[in-house]
Amino acid sequence: MNYQDVGLTAQEFAMICDKLGRTPNALELGLFGVLWSEHCSYKSSKNLLADLPHEGSAVVQGPGENAGVVRLNDAIHVAFKVESHNHPSYVEPVQGAATGVGGILRDIVAMGARPIALADSLRFGTDAASQSLRHAVVEGVGAYGNAIGIPTVTGEVAYASGYEKNPLVNVMAVGLLPAERPISARGAKPGSYLVLLGQPTGRDGIHGASLLASQDFGEGTEHMRPTVQVGDPFMGKLLMEATLEAVGTGLLDSVQDLGAAGLTSAIAELAYRSEVGATVWLDQVPCREPGMTPYEIMLSETQERMLLVVRPSNMEQIIQIVAHWELPYQVIGVITGEKVLTIATEEDPAAAVVAPDVLAGACPLKPVPQDWAAEVRKTAEISPEFTPLTWEREWGLEVLGSLDCMSRAPIYQRYDSMILTHTVWGPDHSLAVLTVKGVEEGLAVAVRGPGRYAARDAYSGGMAAVARVLALLASQGAVPLGLTDGINAGNPDKESVFRDLMALLAGIGDASRAFGVPVTGGNVSLHNETHGEPIWPTAVIGAVGRHPHPLRPVLDAPETSGLDIVWINPSGDAALGGSVFESLRQETTAYPRPDLARLAETYRVISSVAQSADHLTAIRPVEDGGLFVALSRALLASPPSLGMTVELSADTAASQLFTEVAGQFLVFCPPETAGRLESAFGQWPGAFMRLGRVTGDGTLTIAAKKSVHYGRVELERTYARGYRG
Repeated sequence: MNYQDVGLTAQEFAMICDKLGRTPNALELGLFGVLWSEHCSYKSSKNLLADLPHEGSAVVQGPGENAGVVRLNDAIHVAFKVESHNHPSYVEPVQGAATGVGGILRDIVAMGARPIALADSLRFGTDAASQSLRHAVVEGVGAYGNAIGIPTVTGEVAYASGYEKNPLVNVMAVGLLPAERPISARGAKPGSYLVLLGQPTGRDGIHGASLLASQDFGEGTEHMRPTVQVGDPFMGKLLMEATLEAVGTGLLDSVQDLGAAGLTSAIAELAYRSEVGATVWLDQVPCREPGMTPYEIMLSETQERMLLVVRPSNMEQIIQIVAHWELPYQVIGVITGEKVLTIATEEDPAAAVVAPDVLAGACPLKPVPQDWAAEVRKTAEISPEFTPLTWEREWGLEVLGSLDCMSRAPIYQRYDSMILTHTVWGPDHSLAVLTVKGVEEGLAVAVRGPGRYAARDAYSGGMAAVARVLALLASQGAVPLGLTDGINAGNPDKESVFRDLMALLAGIGDASRAFGVPVTGGNVSLHNETHGEPIWPTAVIGAVGRHPHPLRPVLDAPETSGLDIVWINPSGDAALGGSVFESLRQETTAYPRPDLARLAETYRVISSVAQSADHLTAIRPVEDGGLFVALSRALLASPPSLGMTVELSADTAASQLFTEVAGQFLVFCPPETAGRLESAFGQWPGAFMRLGRVTGDGTLTIAAKKSVHYGRVELERTYARGYRG
């Protein structure tokens, strides 16, 4: 075995030899291969991620742990994080997606939090094979979430040819924990035992982090199937309950889930964070296959496993809890005061001897230019965009029935969204609203990742991802508590891809600072590239907010006629760059960069209106497809008798109906609320417009030189089944 076999470079191998003062043996080489991989070390992105804002008044735990934690109130904290399982979901879509769900749930449990919700963000190609892949991925997400009893409450999906060989499967999990019961992977003390819970270790998942998730795809992927694990949600349920009950006793030093790189990552990172060492008795690790080598045991990524650090005096009580849940367990090692990780077997008491700070903390990071953020903020080269002077009736149906705008119902109807009874608003809406039992405040949960905007200008794509998700929270009057980021890109060794990665993160950072919302952690998935073709740089941003009255969500569609229809567009711009409408007609041009200060003020006003909204006012952010899709979806969500009439200038109707510039809201409200909005936005030309009225005729009427009518049945059929032409 040589360094290339485990995914290391010659330079990295030389550095390892230098730090060890010797050549690593085969087992040690395997340990370095997984922990110095892109997937585990974040070596191409860590310097960039450091630029994101991580501090905030609600932040309890930022990056560096299994999940971020924010404060809902003095009694309850919220753990949340987004993770990806992109490569496994392409190689083995059902199990790849299912184990992605299992992995993110264990991250939440490892923080001592009980998971209450999942949200998925999916990307697929546009060909027939991609649609078959979508079906299998959705089966995997639903199968695990449904079986373990955690609802999938919101999500999104988008399509582009660039995702045909590289689908994206990003899943966010949200959990609750008592404020007085923090747990982390930093508390291990010398003398405490390492207790392994859950599935016996098998040969599945070996090199999943170093070879599957940290390399581009080439000809064929059949040889990668052994690196995709198989999930067992029933065992996952037992593991969750046993871990949470053990955490609740206050008798654990630390908890660490076993995900990428298995025992290697769990033990090395726990020891490194806790500034201790560990001795692992490999013969004590329960294995489900005979003859497993130390290399296989340490690198296995078998699912449904958790590592507890328990003091000897507390072992009896913890083991009683584990036995109650009929969960397999074994003491496999001990924490030591010397900062050395020793892997011992009966035949070789020093099968591997490595310092945790070298193994888990010394991977060389990709340097970034000194002024990298300023460089990527420079305005992107703008190609001429499609600017129609007239508009055609069929264009609205074409956009509404496009893959990116049509109903997600065939996906989310396969998920249980109501189990646990927290869900007030589920996947029928653009975000989720959840109650928190025992307290008045609730949660608003949203996820967005507009990759199409980053296709031509990754910086604006990063800004737009943050702006999109926070607009959803503003529409409910929810106070943002924190963000989690899922960064997806191609091969970072390519200059163009790395520049896009820099631009994407600069945009996220600038937008997060402008809105005053910190990023508490997340995930980076690189090498999403096949045959040299990378995906669009895609930032998936998840957000949680404190909802003031979760049992009374702000409406997103009118419930009575006679209301004013108000369009808020703070930029006053109706550019079509990056829009679905433009992409249906020509190659997408750059998305307009928003004025972040103006957006922040817009969201403040909208949130204020939402917090004081009466039972008539409805607020809907304008997203993919622009104003036409927002109007159509609002109509379809309103009582069957209602209709809408809007008036637009004939010369600008197409641009106004289909622009996707950031910060737009559609508000249905009484005249006095419209007056309040006009007062707030009158200072900005074009930011406020009374479009028309909610009627009682059951149709959507667009009046622009001539009146065009869309019947409810026609809109519903197009939205549900796609545009048929």
